[in-house]
Amino acid sequence: MKVLKLKLFQQIANYRKPLSYNFIDTFPLPTYSNVRGWIHRILEAKEYIPMSISIQGTHESIFYDLQTLYKFDDPNKEKSSIIPEIKRSVKRSPFYVATLYNVNLIIHIFMKSDLLEFIKRNIFNIVPVLGRFEDLVRIDDIKIVSVIEKDVDFVYGIKYPIYLKKQTAQKNNLVGINYRMPFKYEINQGLRYFNMVDIVYVESGSFMDKVFEDEEEDIVELVGDYYEQ
Repeated sequence: MKVLKLKLFQQIANYRKPLSYNFIDTFPLPTYSNVRGWIHRILEAKEYIPMSISIQGTHESIFYDLQTLYKFDDPNKEKSSIIPEIKRSVKRSPFYVATLYNVNLIIHIFMKSDLLEFIKRNIFNIVPVLGRFEDLVRIDDIKIVSVIEKDVDFVYGIKYPIYLKKQTAQKNNLVGINYRMPFKYEINQGLRYFNMVDIVYVESGSFMDKVFEDEEEDIVELVGDYYEQ
């Protein structure tokens, strides 16, 4: 099968974990919903388009950025300070943001071939952002590659940390960090209902005895809802 392969670089990034408020924590790699949202912006999609995604990569280090949160509340409530120009009461509080530094990513996208070609042609037409608005992406390489299933007679070293399906990790006796991660959402009565996927973040140095890989021998672990080959 043919997939779109992206090699990306981000100097800083935060892929926010849900329900982290006083301390804004980050996943070690972008979430599937981060990537899906970016791809939908490139496609100018008005509705959800099925796709499957593989995500792997590294970061050089992590640092903790001290920021200030401003919260505007009911002006009738007594607060610590008032901003006269907008006549709103405001609370101010410090919080830390876990920030990844020097992030290198390899992302594979599997969807209809004409859409992959459209992404390849138009990816530079929008400001490339993955994560927060300030987390700009440098696109180092983009191409269509073939992916094959490879049976090997020996253990296979994972070159980069990667998200694997829970079943894949269990089948190959791989140990990592388990996440239940949002992939897409549906809107019902104005509320978002997320479809979650169970994945395992596995560091490099682990081993598998059966892999899907591309032409450059990078592992491909597609997660999503597009399966046509």
